[in-house]
Amino acid sequence: MSTGRDSLVLLAFGGRAVPAAALLDRARNNGTARIAGSAAADASAVPVIAPAPTTTWVFPVPTLGDRRAQISDGWGSPRTLPDGTRIAHLGADIMFRRRSARDLIAVYRPGTVNGERWYFMPDNVPALAASAGVVKFAKSTPVGFTVIVQHPTGWATYYTHMTSLTVSTGDTVAAGQPIGIIGGNPADGVHLKHLHFELWKHGTRAGVVDPMPYLVAWPHVAIPDWTPDASTAVMPRNARFVYRPVGDRGELYPEWLRRLRGSSGVYIIRERGGPIAYVGESSANRLYETLTRHFQEWRRYKGFWRGQYAEGHDPGLTYDRASVEVAVKVTAPEEAIDEEARLIRRLRPRDNLLGQPELEEAPF
Repeated sequence: MSTGRDSLVLLAFGGRAVPAAALLDRARNNGTARIAGSAAADASAVPVIAPAPTTTWVFPVPTLGDRRAQISDGWGSPRTLPDGTRIAHLGADIMFRRRSARDLIAVYRPGTVNGERWYFMPDNVPALAASAGVVKFAKSTPVGFTVIVQHPTGWATYYTHMTSLTVSTGDTVAAGQPIGIIGGNPADGVHLKHLHFELWKHGTRAGVVDPMPYLVAWPHVAIPDWTPDASTAVMPRNARFVYRPVGDRGELYPEWLRRLRGSSGVYIIRERGGPIAYVGESSANRLYETLTRHFQEWRRYKGFWRGQYAEGHDPGLTYDRASVEVAVKVTAPEEAIDEEARLIRRLRPRDNLLGQPELEEAPF
């Protein structure tokens, strides 16, 4: 999520951040933007023009090593809905093509969520914003997590079949910024992982156009050191946490936080300019309520939560809103608990007692 003029968007594994201007300059020269460890974009530095063969637009799936993503199923191909209705495909499905009938069969087997006969999709591959704009929609839908980005020129882009999001409605995004993790369509039988991408003229689906002529002209952002065996580390699941203030006591919670009603996911609370204090989760579509309880200090004074929760997950841990900032990641309900445990192990928050890595035995 990007909300400030000087914020950085991190794509991969740490390392130095690469400004969008430099990233796009490289794309002009090479046709592919190379990222050594991470990618960054400053939304204010990226001019936006119509979706033409220009480096202000990028392909919405990154290149992995020397494997460039491509359209696996294009505009107009027939579709059959669960009720038997026949419709035409209004976008492009994007995956990675096998180089032979045996290519990566052992890793991404056909008939699994990661592969079919001629195409495959690793785990944890990010979908990228095709250009700078404002997130108009970012929610779970029957076909997976879905994002719509409105671009200043009047165009809009639509992305779906994601398993989780790294942006929220109202966020400003830059070209090449990760917006979510590519998954499959929960409404089909196979759940084959791929990104469904649409391009809308005039900002609405009524103006949907065939995206292929644009996609083939846009440069590709690359993660150069990818290998099939490292597929699960393509994008660390905490690589896109962005911290935001939550206001002062008595103030209305920020709009981005109120929009979390009805969502599941994980959250991180940290002291401003200080350590990470707490990691929590909601797997019951109550992310807003679970997070904001940490700022209801009156409940702590009254012992409201006493005896209701296991030690280490006590919602009675409350914080002064004005002195902390929060990062949130929306996930499917079934993923929230595992993601919380992983973040506790990795980040070692000060106030979580359960789930911390075991301390090494003292050598005395």
